[in-house]
Amino acid sequence: MIKKWSKRNIPFTVVHSAAEVKRKLIKEFENTTNIYFPSSVRNILLTMNHKQLRKELANMSRSINLEEKQNDK
Repeated sequence: MIKKWSKRNIPFTVVHSAAEVKRKLIKEFENTTNIYFPSSVRNILLTMNHKQLRKELANMSRSINLEEKQNDK
């Protein structure tokens, strides 16, 4: 069984530090939107799993974009 899997590519990547991945997601969001979270909000976001965090950041980004479009009109 081990030999069978040793020659194949594993279809997922191993994440050694989930907290580091979450911090990167938050930093990327902050850099693209120029909105910086207070440390208390950042700590709350870090308690979410990464799928929930992605959804929350995506929703925030969409609402920011919609608000900017409405203000431009």
